Amino acid sequence: MCEDCFGDEDIAGGGHAPEQLALAARHIERDMAGEPVPAEAWDIYFGRATGPVDWRSIERMARCIEAAQVLLAASGR
Repeated sequence: MCEDCFGDEDIAGGGHAPEQLALAARHIERDMAGEPVPAEAWDIYFGRATGPVDWRSIERMARCIEAAQVLLAASGR
């Protein structure tokens, strides 16, 4: 994710491994209504690629990440 745009608390992942967080977030997104975020945008979000991401995708991914952090914390993973 763009470290210039977000603070450390936004990219830290809540103490969860990025791969685990990404998997949980993508699972949550599948259950959401609306157009899914392109796979390329997720790669950019997690720093596996670079490039622009539209605002709608950033907001959707942020909601998924927040939900995934809660889910993983509640499950003790």
